[in-house]
Amino acid sequence: MESVGKQTLLDADGLPLDPRIAGVLCELLPRFRNRFLTLADEVLVSEIFEEAGQRIRDCEAASGPVNNLKAYAWTTVVNVARSRLRHSSMRMARATLDSRASQAVLGTMKSHDGTPEQIEADILLEELLATLTTEERALCMRKQSGFSSREIAKEQGTSVARVDTLFYRIKRKFRDALNKRTGASLSTTSQATRTRTA
Repeated sequence: MESVGKQTLLDADGLPLDPRIAGVLCELLPRFRNRFLTLADEVLVSEIFEEAGQRIRDCEAASGPVNNLKAYAWTTVVNVARSRLRHSSMRMARATLDSRASQAVLGTMKSHDGTPEQIEADILLEELLATLTTEERALCMRKQSGFSSREIAKEQGTSVARVDTLFYRIKRKFRDALNKRTGASLSTTSQATRTRTA
């Protein structure tokens, strides 16, 4: 932000601001930096100071010289900065992390896709779906897509009760298959434990 103090502040016509106003604005730069820590964009800071200078110049042209120029300039700079920060483009910039901070945040987040548990669940679901008929698989896919029993029944030209009954039977098949699988793995584990103790 030091570049604001080094460059010439311009008015709307591209002419340098009154040196008295520009000098006061340059003195306010360190205070501005402490107040608006997140404003690191040099161009935006320059625009804020130039707009504040233009407003001060317009006020003095309409009402005469400002009595306490430094206080008036500070209030004007703060108001212009707040106004700029309220723009939708700045809301996005404030809500966005820089690349280093983004990496730090992403590094702490837990992934739910591609985990061993999720991959195993997908494989199990595929195995269970393979045991179903074409009609049962289609019903499961529609249910998974969020269709209601009424919508599915209307699409298939059948009753809601038939859809619900079929879906109940599918869930029961899944439950039985899972119980067999769990029971088989439990019996294998208990046999291995008995063999080790013997």
